[in-house]
Amino acid sequence: GIEWTGGSTAEGYVQVAASHPVGQGIANETLQFHGVADHYRLAGAEAVAWLLSDADTRTDFPSVTVYRYGRGQAALWAFDLARSVAYTRQGNPAWAGQERDGEERIRASDMFKGWVDLDRIAIPQADEQQRLLVNLLSVMNQEKRPLPRLWYFPGAAESVLVATGDSHYNPASAIEDVLSRVEQRQGTMSIYYAPFPTQNPRRAVKRAVLEAVDLPLIGDILASQFTSPGPSHVAEWRARGHEFALHPYVDEVLEEGWLDAWQEFTGVGYGPVSPSVRTHRVLWTGWVETARYQASLGIRMNLDYYHWGAAFQYAEGKWANGHFTGSGRPLRFVDEQGNILNIYQQLTQLTDEQLIDLPWGEGAKMGAEKALEVTQAMLARSVAGNYCAIATNFHVDPFAFGGEWVAEAARLLEGTLDYAAAQNIPILTAVKWLDFTETRDGANLENVQWYASGQRVSFELRTTRDQDAALTVMIPQRHKEIELVQIEIDGVAVEHRRRNVGGMEYGWVVVPAGSHQIVATFS
Repeated sequence: GIEWTGGSTAEGYVQVAASHPVGQGIANETLQFHGVADHYRLAGAEAVAWLLSDADTRTDFPSVTVYRYGRGQAALWAFDLARSVAYTRQGNPAWAGQERDGEERIRASDMFKGWVDLDRIAIPQADEQQRLLVNLLSVMNQEKRPLPRLWYFPGAAESVLVATGDSHYNPASAIEDVLSRVEQRQGTMSIYYAPFPTQNPRRAVKRAVLEAVDLPLIGDILASQFTSPGPSHVAEWRARGHEFALHPYVDEVLEEGWLDAWQEFTGVGYGPVSPSVRTHRVLWTGWVETARYQASLGIRMNLDYYHWGAAFQYAEGKWANGHFTGSGRPLRFVDEQGNILNIYQQLTQLTDEQLIDLPWGEGAKMGAEKALEVTQAMLARSVAGNYCAIATNFHVDPFAFGGEWVAEAARLLEGTLDYAAAQNIPILTAVKWLDFTETRDGANLENVQWYASGQRVSFELRTTRDQDAALTVMIPQRHKEIELVQIEIDGVAVEHRRRNVGGMEYGWVVVPAGSHQIVATFS
């Protein structure tokens, strides 16, 4: 249904045809793609989306098409969607290791200076294009069978707030202060802790002192002189549902920095090392070398793609906020050869040092009230249809400094958490979000069968992880001229709710992780 012209457009934009059924619910704005799109003319196919040569100039060439032929259908994507998504999320590989934003040291954000259109940063562009692909698959399957799928978040949640805080040698009292504020909002938090480095003999003494703090009589004396968290503090925080994880310094060499931090963290009794991480100063090596090395250590979620610095400032001085990777959801890293690494990238969108004035901050310094407008707007957009996990960094350090620094930091922390709680957005640690993500990604919907005589679709949900996660199965509300009327799980009818996602209406049902037989009946 198309004819190739021989031309192409590189590093352009696409725009969804809002009137087409496949384009329902997808962002109306023009969206970036990375790579090369071939030029085609329509020759019977329908245009689902159009190619643009820049943000505003539409061409006559489609970027996505669908075509009926005989008893089947054929769809076309004019560019390599998978490669574009990887480049959108991970930055330009040609710029890896380059200092591009004028900030000292190299971070992942250097690969996005001039790579992401700041006018589009509020849109999760990669997620929108993947959602367009899902719509395409659903529409193309409509005549044959309803196509079930899984929702992005636990249960019926429309977003999650991944609450994290970096902590540099801070006393246990400051960490407890922050965690207590989070608990008051029924949340849990990840603390990325950097212990003060010591050598082996002194480390053993340090551990003995920290453990002795719990002893009667002498413990009170030691606690007044040695304020660092002890193993008992860490154990209690974890028992309360929080994550206490490593915050490694890698200022000189990646591997040596990790080795030193690992030895200190475990040597003073803070182990085991948690599977999520944020690096101190979010320093980054290569295109994915940092992620590859962390994966080799068993780290499975990285939060180093971090919204901070001059890469996100307009020439006139205004700051952009949003999803600079084009995504608010975790996806495993992919290397230069296309190999998938066993470690997820989770963008950190909301960072206090970018928004408010901190002792070391160089960001917008807009004050807590203005900063709350940014954090609340991002959460509101997620619930309204962006469907993003919003990761934060609320440093513990201001709560250790005391004085004027506490008021601004506490206002931003509590105001963001209060808004999330009011919107029924779960406040989770990074490791809890990782556990759910791995459970969801390990789930399969198998043996999907349509029985025309009984007007029902039957399939199996199978999960490979034994987690206490609540997965939400979505079944199209309509199939041809008939509507979904009942869902059964393992032979028992259950209530379901209707929900519009990406312009398509679904019946939702929450299912515990495990293996289940699901039957949906239409009438």
